[in-house]
Amino acid sequence: MARYSIGIDLGTTHSAVSYLNLEEGKARGPAQSMLPIPQLTAPGTVEARPLLPSFLYLPSGQEFPPGSLALPWNPNASALTGEFARAHGAKVPTRLVSSAKSWLSHPGVDRRAALLPWQAPEEVQRVSPVEASTRYLRHLREAWDYTFARAREEAGNAMGV
Repeated sequence: MARYSIGIDLGTTHSAVSYLNLEEGKARGPAQSMLPIPQLTAPGTVEARPLLPSFLYLPSGQEFPPGSLALPWNPNASALTGEFARAHGAKVPTRLVSSAKSWLSHPGVDRRAALLPWQAPEEVQRVSPVEASTRYLRHLREAWDYTFARAREEAGNAMGV
């Protein structure tokens, strides 16, 4: 039997993860929780936030120093999702992917075609709406795995394991 019931809201502007611990719910009734999502808020700064802004920033190869985009689960991250992607992308909109979810159902485009960021110059890497959405979901999954691996580790340390 599953330990958690997980709900993911892949939103146009924000994404979130809600969950119920089904084992705890047996004893005192289910309690819904929100996953605090670790994400870059500045180069080299990771903070957990209740929401992951649904923004993807595709930096140039020389834009940030090596390691400054590292996440706890990916020291070699080369693209940004979330808070810092949104903030920095406002300064460099030709490298910012936003509203990828809206493009998924746009009847006039191939949702698997690399067309985002929309109207970016040729030298900017592009991704499809499907790829951008996949990256948001991957970030959420990796944040979940990281958060709960740490929780298990801390529980083991507290019990002297």
